Amino acid sequence: MNELLKVEGIKKVYQTQFKGMPVEALRNIDLSVEKGDYVAIMGESGSGKSTLLNLIATLDKPSSGTILLDGMDLNTIKEKNAAAFRRDHLGFVFQDFNLLDTFSVKDNILLPLVLSRTPVKELMSELKPVVKALGIEKLLEKYPYELSGGQKQRVAVARAIITNPELLLADEPTGALDSKTSEQLLQIFQRLNDNGQTILMVTHSSIAASHAKRVMFIKDGQVYHQLYRGNKDNYEFLETINETLTALLSKEA
Repeated sequence: MNELLKVEGIKKVYQTQFKGMPVEALRNIDLSVEKGDYVAIMGESGSGKSTLLNLIATLDKPSSGTILLDGMDLNTIKEKNAAAFRRDHLGFVFQDFNLLDTFSVKDNILLPLVLSRTPVKELMSELKPVVKALGIEKLLEKYPYELSGGQKQRVAVARAIITNPELLLADEPTGALDSKTSEQLLQIFQRLNDNGQTILMVTHSSIAASHAKRVMFIKDGQVYHQLYRGNKDNYEFLETINETLTALLSKEA
């Protein structure tokens, strides 16, 4: 067992704006992710899945519990060091791409390395294999506003993986894409995972989740159920996921 991420007893409580009543977004969340794993997190809006991703991303801190990434306690990272930690250890893919329109595609992809003060002579050697793997070599001098949604997401993936992050975090990565483009992106994720990239993805999409090795369902701030792919192909795993979602919803009815 080669554990990369360990989440233990995580709680997150928010104070509501008006009456000051506490809202428990997460309670007693336990999660373990091994190196090379590919985990999808599913749940209805408000279930706590994006809150959990934000805690793992060090964008927020838990009310209690611990999050360890490769043995490092993320709660001990000071706010002034958090951005550098994220840049050096984590990759991010968002639903809305989060590209800088005033930067070319090349500069968007290289930004994490530039911020890390990577020597100029190393930048292109890091860039070439990444853009080739994603099929975006011809887009480097274009700007985000000139690209399709699928092209933007490939650029976002390139930016996320150019630092060779220990963990790739994806928040609804197919949410703004059509079905054909979504499938292309999911195939890219699957290839990245086949090459050893650990991925943790929040998604509403059963189809997206069916590409993962494991699916974790969150309900009312708790881990409700987990599914493991085993020997199932994507279609068989999709059917299992949909059956579980139907059962989950029927229990609420």
